[in-house]
Amino acid sequence: MGLALKENFGDKVDVKFVDVSTDELKDYPKIVSILPRVRLPLTVINEEPRFHGGISAEVISNALQEMKQSE
Repeated sequence: MGLALKENFGDKVDVKFVDVSTDELKDYPKIVSILPRVRLPLTVINEEPRFHGGISAEVISNALQEMKQSE
């Protein structure tokens, strides 16, 4: 999924996997607060949780395209 997004958006996209069972999660306090109410995986765009549960790269790409157009 990350490669497809990089192909479409280049360096404007940074794809990162965060294992929520590790201490790395403490770097994302907004995510910690909502984690009990969402299904993983959780997609975050510009530090805002956007989608949870299984989702396609196309849905994420469409959301990014909409954001790009509104800039």
